[in-house]
Parts: sequence; C-alpha cells; structure tokens
Amino acid sequence: METTGRDTTMGSRQRNRWLWRTLWACVWILCGGGSVTAADFDPAMLDTLIEQALREMKVPGVAVVVVRGDQVVYLKGFGVRTQGQNQPVTPQTLFPIASCSKAFTSTLVAMLVDQGQVKWDDKVRDHLEIFRLNDELADREVTIRDLLCHRTGMPRHDLLWAGLTHNSEDLIRRWGRAKPSTSFRSTWEYTNVPFTVAGLIAARYHQSDWAGTVQRRIFEPLGMRHSTGRRELALACENRATPHYFTFDKKILPVKDDEVEHVGGAGGIYSTAEDMGQWLRFQLNGGVHNGRRLLAERHLRETHTPQMLFRPEGVWTYYFPAATTRFTTYGLGWFVHDYRGVVCVSHGGTLSGTRAQCMLVPDAKIGICVLANLRPSLLTEAIARSILDRMLGLPTLDWIKICKEQMDYFDFQNAIAFQKRAKARKPNTRPTLPLADYCGHYEQSAYGTAEVILREGLLHLRWGRYLFRLDHYHYDTFTAVPIQPAEEIITFDRSIFEVQFWLRSNGEVGGMTLFGQDFQRRSRSK
Repeated sequence: METTGRDTTMGSRQRNRWLWRTLWACVWILCGGGSVTAADFDPAMLDTLIEQALREMKVPGVAVVVVRGDQVVYLKGFGVRTQGQNQPVTPQTLFPIASCSKAFTSTLVAMLVDQGQVKWDDKVRDHLEIFRLNDELADREVTIRDLLCHRTGMPRHDLLWAGLTHNSEDLIRRWGRAKPSTSFRSTWEYTNVPFTVAGLIAARYHQSDWAGTVQRRIFEPLGMRHSTGRRELALACENRATPHYFTFDKKILPVKDDEVEHVGGAGGIYSTAEDMGQWLRFQLNGGVHNGRRLLAERHLRETHTPQMLFRPEGVWTYYFPAATTRFTTYGLGWFVHDYRGVVCVSHGGTLSGTRAQCMLVPDAKIGICVLANLRPSLLTEAIARSILDRMLGLPTLDWIKICKEQMDYFDFQNAIAFQKRAKARKPNTRPTLPLADYCGHYEQSAYGTAEVILREGLLHLRWGRYLFRLDHYHYDTFTAVPIQPAEEIITFDRSIFEVQFWLRSNGEVGGMTLFGQDFQRRSRSK
C-alpha cells in the first residue's frame, strides 16, 4: 500500500512521541517515581542561609519565595535595591525576570491549544505571515513546538534586539534572515527570538500585544498585581530593584535597565517575589489557582514534558553541574532535568544587571523563585539549590562555596581567553591599505548597515546604537573597543569584538567580518 508524505510524517511524529514517553517513564522510575517527600521546613534557617549567601557573594539585594503544595511558606526580601543606598528589597520589589518569561509564553500558547485555536505542531507560517527562515526546510516545516524547545537550527543573534532594533516585527524579520548554525531539528541551541514569535502569535489571537495578553490571561487571573510586560510601567515603579554589574576587575556598578519590551515573550516580564509565588502555585497545581481552573492540566503538563535532549556544555555546566545532574532536556519554555535524583522543571533568567531562577519539583509540590540584582552571579542558583536540599531532606551541599568557585573559574576562563588572543597577535604588522581606504558603508541582510569612519587618525565603526574604536590587532584585523553608549558598555568588559577586513582581487576592500557575520562593502557609487 502506498504511503503519502503526510502519513509518513504523522507516523514519525507518533513514534517520536512514544519514544519520548517511554524515556520519560524510565527517567521517572529511576528518579524515584512519585515517592518524593518534603522535609520539615525551618524559615529561620533560610534567613541565616540567604543572609550568608548575600554577604559572601556580594550581591546588593535578593527576594525569595517558596511554595509547598498550594501554600506560600516563605516570602522575604534581603539587602538593598541600590548598592550604597538604604531602600530595602521587599517581597513587592520589582525585578526583571528575563528568560523566566519564556514559561509564561508557552503557557499562553497552551491556553490557545486548550481553546482549540492552535495546535503545538501547527506550522508557524500559518499563524504569523511575517515569519520566515533562511533555511528552506526550516522555513517550510518549522512548528510552534519547534519554536518553544529551541530546535530551529538558529543561534541567538541577540545583538539584533540588544543593539539594532526595538520593533518586534522588524526583529523577527531580521532574525529570520540571519545565518543558521545547525541543521533544522538536529541540535538543541538556546535562542530568544522564537519566543518573541510565539508571544506575538498568542497576542494576535487576543487582538492585543504580548504585554497586554499576558496581563489579561495570566497576571490578572493569578492576582499578580505588581507584574507587567511594559518597561515604561516598570521604570515608573518606586519599589524597583536597580540592576548592577560585577565588573571583571571586581567592582559593583549600577547599570541601565535593558530595553526588552520588544523582545516580549522571550524575556519581557517584570515581577516580584510575591507575584511569582502565585505563578508557582498555578504551575504546581496543574493549571488551577484558588479553585479556578485556568488551563487544562494535560496542556500545562505538555510544557513540563521533555521535547529535546541536550548536553550541558560551556556556561550550561554552571546551571546543570555534572555532580548533581544525570539528564538534561528542554520542554516548552522550561528546562526539564534531574537534581540529585529528583525530577525538576526549572528556568533561569539573565539580563545586564539582574538574575532570576525558578525551580519546581512537581512530585514534591515544591516551588522556589529567587530574584537578584547583580550579574554575573550564581547567587540565585546557590539559594535555590540550598533550599531544595533542605526541603527534600537531602544531604546538604555548600552551594555558596561551590557557586563562588564556579564564578572564579568563569573569570579565570575569560582571563585565559584574553591572554591567548594577546599571544596570538603577530607583532610589527600593518594594515594592507591606508586607513582612509577602509572607510565606507558595509551591509548585511540581517544586521543592516555598519559605517566605518576615520576620526582623529583612528578608525571607528558605528553599528546600531553602538560606536566602536578600531584598534589595530594585526594585518587587516582590528579589535573593536566599545566606547558608546557609555552607560551600557560597562557590561562588555568580558567580551572581545573583532573586525576582519578582506580585499577583492583588485586590491580594494570588499567587506568585513563583524559579530561573526559577513558584511559587503557598499559600492562608492551608491
């Protein structure tokens, strides 16, 4: 009997789902099944622990909420909103929760699935006509599920939203024109813009924007009265945490709030520990809040179900240490993994000067959220894991010490990278051409236009909101040193930006590589 392409695809999907369910059942059994129990809870012990973490890890302020069952059992703020000032962090202090917003977006999509308006495996282009990808196969086949579990084959391209555009639709178009990094569905690779896309799809079904949709469908029903997806409202809040950056030379400096409203469903929420307690309750109770069902349990559970395996490498090893993690997967807007033999559903969040961490242990009905106003820092992980150890009755690990050592190693690795680059430099070389010959406009389909100019005898490069000074490295390669905007480039001190010019066969500059992208030089006749 002849089988159509559609039947083959559906059969493959069914087999894949069966395999995932079988794997998940095995993991559940290996991690103790439904036998997880919670230990006695000691709030005074947590006070001491958090105060120690705040002091030793040099974070200005933190807010913590713990839920067990359907009850908030711990809710407290520590430290200050701004370094050197006296305003305390309270449970009502507003923080950006960054990528912890992704689970809100997947929940909004789950609500549309619940209402029969979309399906997880619908093609994205059937719901958002502006969405296109460079890869022909991915463009044709990518689904909403693919967006929500990081398997589009696309990398982050975060500079597009951070430095070039503040319009969601323009961001989506540009990201879609950018280069993929792997083949479609072959590899898990964390990225942000797919959640902007999913959030926009959800918003269009509600005839609103993403911020208005999450406000109406989640914040209001859950009583999250302080939370917002609108930056203007967040900045107007008096009880708001100031972001701080921990510099490479060990200074703590206040920094500007990131502009993330246009990123929407990927990281646009501001919330408080008090409000996040209601979010944890909703998640732990299968879509029910205060006796009212807001979402069918099976659709919420789908967001907690593994969709894509991945191996923690690089910075991910800090969040999923090998000593306490045996498997790591991504669900829909959540990481699904084990922690010391217990199945966890979690997500972290990072912006220029803040960190967030949410951890759920569904079998034990335990939820933890930690919000802090310093980056880079692993304070949020140290506190969340320390609380989890005690609430699960596990032998305690010194997570404060472990996370401090991880941060020291992080900066040691950065120092090694700087040293390697300095050692690789070829001394006594010169650019091929006079500096003026490198000036002009350079274009790339996703990243737009970069302009190279000569100022006071030095090359400078302007791209988006950023201005770089180009210091000669060797041959036709330059180090791009950020110089503007001054209030933002503080956070670039661990980054290396490089510009490599290349010449045509006629000896003229043909283009340059910047941010890993190839820019073509615009013809001087234009």
